[in-house]
Amino acid sequence: MAKTSGLVGLTRNAGANIAPAAQPAAPKRPFSPIQFLRETRAEGRKVTWTSWKETWITSIMVGLMVILTALFFFGVDAVLHAVVTALLNLANAE
Repeated sequence: MAKTSGLVGLTRNAGANIAPAAQPAAPKRPFSPIQFLRETRAEGRKVTWTSWKETWITSIMVGLMVILTALFFFGVDAVLHAVVTALLNLANAE
């Protein structure tokens, strides 16, 4: 008697491993590079591209956030370094 595992398309016999249920394979169309390029160009035309100004402003904002994040982590690292150094100096002082 087959038990269902609760997952769609999977069956399990008592004591057997889970195996995918047999499904008919869809016929595969041959790959056409020309058709691929046509579809790629059609999708590219659907994209709303950003303006040069918006791209420039976004790039500046990303650069500023990278610098601010680097300064933040530099500060955190400096504070942790000072704390660890102080603790090690206290441990070695005795």
